[in-house]
Amino acid sequence: MASLEKYTLRELEGLIREGKKFRLFKPFMYNGQMLLNIEKVLTESDIMRLDKKVFGPIEVVPAVEHNTNSQIRNAIAENFLKILKTTPLFSGEKHHLDFTVRKECEKIIDGVIKGNAHLAQKLLEIYQSSKKLFIHSVNVSLISIVIEIGLQTKRKIHNALALEELFTASALHDIGMLSLPKEMLEKKRHEYTDDEKSHYRFYPQKSRDVLESMGDAIRKKSLEIVIQHQERLPGTGFPKGLKGKEIDEMALIIGLADDFDLMISKEAFDHTKEIAEIMSRFSRSGNIYSSDVIDSFYTWFRYLK
Repeated sequence: MASLEKYTLRELEGLIREGKKFRLFKPFMYNGQMLLNIEKVLTESDIMRLDKKVFGPIEVVPAVEHNTNSQIRNAIAENFLKILKTTPLFSGEKHHLDFTVRKECEKIIDGVIKGNAHLAQKLLEIYQSSKKLFIHSVNVSLISIVIEIGLQTKRKIHNALALEELFTASALHDIGMLSLPKEMLEKKRHEYTDDEKSHYRFYPQKSRDVLESMGDAIRKKSLEIVIQHQERLPGTGFPKGLKGKEIDEMALIIGLADDFDLMISKEAFDHTKEIAEIMSRFSRSGNIYSSDVIDSFYTWFRYLK
């Protein structure tokens, strides 16, 4: 997990000259504009840009070194962008994602995946193990960040750090499924036997364990979100049966996105349901995922029929 460190600009400049690598813990805003984002590894030039704009210590986290091929990161990011641009969920004649939201999604995908080789490597592992699971992971991450963008817009805030944490958690929310028997990955989830269901209920913990093993490449918040994404407000979820405010809102966002994609891909039912029926079901689910999350979901996906 990334450890938060605080330095003055002069201290940070000295460490960078020594070869240490850092990135900002939070985006740096100046006069209403983002001067530096959280993905960029800081340079001496960046310190000069911050000069006379920062007073007191600045919060940073160590930037993890890696040797992962940049082509892998680019290929993974391109897969995400292709699904965003071509899948009926997010595109087509009736899509409701405006230009600003679409560009924000593209920026998050490009910045986070290309800036975190460890994340890209885990996404590659999912792709190599199960293309079905990979596409589901992409869909869930895109639906999740669209919902979060909607919530932030309604609340008149812009929290790039939260979007990074949510995107990372949602993209890897099912990484723990890779620890299950191979045949379970290709089965529809409503086809699981009772024994398989008992194994399935532990996969959020497995997902968290994988993220934790990635060390400084993953923020602590993403770990918390991942292990909670199957929890539900009434206490009917798993693995801990958390209730109400015990559950992070971003975990509920992933939970909704996860359930929705499983339903429309016919993974969650033993018979076909029309999209209108599925949408109607979610419209009455504010007590499960929270009314705010449902409202933001409907803002962007109500066009689906």
